Amino acid sequence: MPEGAPSKVKDMDAELGRLGLAERSVRLLTGRDIWGSITPLLAPRRNLVAAFGHVGPGAAALLPLEPGDTLITDASLDTVLSGATSPHALLHWVKAGVIVHSLRGLNAKLVIAEDDPSFVVVGSADVTAAGPRQLFEAVTLSHEKHTVEEAQEAWLEWCDLAGPALTAGDLEPLLEQYGAGKPVTARPATPARTTAPARPVVTSRPVTPVRPAAATPPPSPVRPAPSAPPASPVRPAAATPPPSPARPAQPAGSQPGGSTPAEAGTPATEPEDVTVTAGAEPVAAAAETEAAEPTDVPRPAWPRPAELYLVSLVEGGEPSAEAEYRLEELAREYTHPGENGESPFRVELFWADDGQGQDPPRTLRAGVHVIRVYSQKQGRALVGSRIEAPGLVLHAYADEFAYPRRTYCYILTRESAARPAFGDLRKGLATIGEKPNFRNSFQVPRKIEALLGLWPDLGYDPR
Repeated sequence: MPEGAPSKVKDMDAELGRLGLAERSVRLLTGRDIWGSITPLLAPRRNLVAAFGHVGPGAAALLPLEPGDTLITDASLDTVLSGATSPHALLHWVKAGVIVHSLRGLNAKLVIAEDDPSFVVVGSADVTAAGPRQLFEAVTLSHEKHTVEEAQEAWLEWCDLAGPALTAGDLEPLLEQYGAGKPVTARPATPARTTAPARPVVTSRPVTPVRPAAATPPPSPVRPAPSAPPASPVRPAAATPPPSPARPAQPAGSQPGGSTPAEAGTPATEPEDVTVTAGAEPVAAAAETEAAEPTDVPRPAWPRPAELYLVSLVEGGEPSAEAEYRLEELAREYTHPGENGESPFRVELFWADDGQGQDPPRTLRAGVHVIRVYSQKQGRALVGSRIEAPGLVLHAYADEFAYPRRTYCYILTRESAARPAFGDLRKGLATIGEKPNFRNSFQVPRKIEALLGLWPDLGYDPR
């Protein structure tokens, strides 16, 4: 067992005991003062993400969100007018550095603690202090892995549907609107008519409640059942591999497609808004890094990203022999121990298959950078999904003879001490009002800087 592992296990057991989950995976909390039980469990934790349709005054005392935590709520004008969501509470959080999104029609009530051990709290309680009229509430607390992942998936879907993060400028105009449209709870008495006696009230017929119109759920795409795969064609003898791409020290725009052979089926230059997602059956394959340090290989250029893609991948599968051969060739050409104490350079390989999850990349070419996002489920990244530091694309090609068709990509990478997750990437973009984009590249400097900030020790060559 690695050094420190017994201590970590002991700390984990102690934390589960504090949560009341030492001997079980799910726990039910009930009572009139339900936040009196929830708040102490959340207060020591960091990396909280939450979704509450209604947020009342004094919510910060109940839900201990810290700078960098994220909340989704319904801050639409109708909800603010009704008094169900307090812009004062949201403004307090925004000024404190909490990321707040608004999703009209949200009625969920959950909070996810993403530290280790991660757990989810979900139930009937909004973030409101009931005051003298205490409500009977019930919530469940669970650290069961699949339950937490399902909660993270739901939260990410709501985050995608929500608008950009709210700012103080968005909330301040709502302060005077708060509660201005509260419905009248007691109807004033109507004076009796003088021309006719009042009709007696019929008490034998019960009042029929009016059923509110059901909210129309957003359309859910249904993936058609995949057809049976045709028989794989006989693979012909591998063609002579194309020459190694030009070193990235050359200007990035001089040969935008020079390293992508004709077999990739992609023009040398691509429009910036084409799909570049990847996913379904890929996994990163690191190059041999324990080989003897090269003495005759010059240090590769390591330019600061000017065009950056997010690539969604799912681990699994094996590369072809031809792909591994090309990896060895590029590793010999680019592997370098670094200079003046900097981290070494190495070449890594990843791939993506057609028809599984998101489409594989079509526009990856020498000179662009990619951040690999490893989804825990097919085609979808979770808050805790692993992401890898930006890598410089050296070469990419499509294996037309594989079934399904497979795209291989070789990137130059360097090791970083930072270990962010996909939730951190979302938060970094949310601070500038952006969301993850798996379709188009990031080219605006402030967006690229927000992503590079996740790996602060990963230096780049001066321009």
